[in-house]
Parts: sequence; C-alpha cells; structure tokens
Amino acid sequence: MNSIGAKLKSLRKARKLTQQEVADILEVSRATVSNYEINRRSPSLKELQRFAVLYRVGLDYFGIKDVEQTNELLTRAKSLFESAALSDEKKHDLYVDLMKIYIACVKGVKHE
Repeated sequence: MNSIGAKLKSLRKARKLTQQEVADILEVSRATVSNYEINRRSPSLKELQRFAVLYRVGLDYFGIKDVEQTNELLTRAKSLFESAALSDEKKHDLYVDLMKIYIACVKGVKHE
C-alpha cells in the first residue's frame, strides 16, 4: 500500500511540477510539501482536500472514504472529550480505543 506521501509525490511528478511550484500554488512552504511527501508530517484533511483539487483526484484516492462521515465522527468524539459527564479515566479509555481503530484503519486492517 502506498503512503499518502508517496501518492502526493507520484501525482506531482506525473504533472511535472516541482515541490516549489506546488508550494506556490497551495501557498505553503516547499519544506511543507517535502515533509508530506517523505511522510515526516501528515497533511490535515483540509490540506489533503487542497492537494486533491490541485491534482484532480478524489479524497478516496488517498484512502478517505467519506469526508462528511469522518467530520461527523470527529465532531462527536470532540464533544465526548469536552463533556464533564465522563471521568478522566473513561476519556483515557475512549482515547485508547479510538487510537486502536485509527491505527487499524491506517494499516488497512478491520477493527474487531
């Protein structure tokens, strides 16, 4: 499975663009583009959307299936963590479970 960085680099090279040209178009630094391509940093969903528009691909190309569903899940998770109804211990346990699901998704493994 290709990483997001490898996909970004492949798309850029296929369009014969330099990292600096991409950076200028997206109004970010060349170092930012480089860091994404070598997987030193991961772009946010919003930044990934900008790359997708530039390269004329859908977010599904990067493994993002449904942006609205992802945003809804993140909003719900945020409200849980901000809630005073959950103890710090419960919030910690929830966080650990969410990270396990996230890591499984990134690796392409189904969570049980």
